[in-house]
Amino acid sequence: MRTLMHKGFILLLGGLFLTTACSDDDDQNTTTDPGPSSLTTTLAADARFSILVDALERTGLDATLDANGSYTVFAPTDDAFAAALNDLELNDLDELENALGNDGLRNVLLYHVLGAEVAAADVSTGYISTSATNADGDPLSAYIEAGGSVVLNGNSQVVETDIMASNGIAHVVNEVLMPMSITGLIAVNSEYSSLVAALGAADGNLDSVLADNANNYTVFAPDNDAFAAVIAATPGVNDLNDLVAALGTDGLATVLLYHVTGGIVLSADLPGLSSNTVTTLAADGNGGNFTFDLDLGVDEVKIIDSSPATDDATITEVDIVGSNGAIHFIDAVLLPE
Repeated sequence: MRTLMHKGFILLLGGLFLTTACSDDDDQNTTTDPGPSSLTTTLAADARFSILVDALERTGLDATLDANGSYTVFAPTDDAFAAALNDLELNDLDELENALGNDGLRNVLLYHVLGAEVAAADVSTGYISTSATNADGDPLSAYIEAGGSVVLNGNSQVVETDIMASNGIAHVVNEVLMPMSITGLIAVNSEYSSLVAALGAADGNLDSVLADNANNYTVFAPDNDAFAAVIAATPGVNDLNDLVAALGTDGLATVLLYHVTGGIVLSADLPGLSSNTVTTLAADGNGGNFTFDLDLGVDEVKIIDSSPATDDATITEVDIVGSNGAIHFIDAVLLPE
């Protein structure tokens, strides 16, 4: 009887040992999903982004994109950086950093970063504010065209979307984005092609002048419908070419400069203008410059030009910021007289 009990006790211990061993194996084989890594870690783990990661480390932005937050990164591949370096006639990232300076390189990288998480399903056509800034600290704008594919600033295509990270999301782009001038930001938007054509046709190389980063400008930019309305209202004029011929290239330059003022004037600055009057760059022929007046309503801002033959213009979109100024879009062409 004692023998049977002894054998039973041994079997019981054996069963307990097996149960404990299986339990230990289960514990060892059970893993907890840590979830996605930070944007910095996620990009560093992908061999396609070695140059981008190097640039982030040089500028300290690796720490930013490794910390808590909510960001969107349009991430250029190594091939995208190689193409950009070739276009700039530079050999490597060292030369790019020397050319731009560390702060300049940092700003270029920040031009690829948004301060909020934007998934591919939420992208729509229009201007966005990036994390890059101008000298005054104003966020620089970029333009997204969302159609069959998503294209930034007219040439950088999103080729992969929604790479998730713990502090945001990354989309892969095939070209490096560089901050654009105000004329560049106008030119990438097809709704303002008439203005772009007019700037190219006018005296004074206005398209080049307004792209020069040596000076700052604010442009009140009429859309294609605004030009179509002026064309329809002008006798004997059927298209933009006819309008240029009717005004003359010098007259056209005056009309276009009537839409431009010196310096950067953002929407928040408009109420502070003296008598709500904007002095433009269009010469009035008497040693001064033409002006127009602002009607600052509660819900909208209207521009009252110097011509009784035209309707007042309404500002339809404000504070598009380029590397050399700002743009406010309007729905009518302004005439100085």
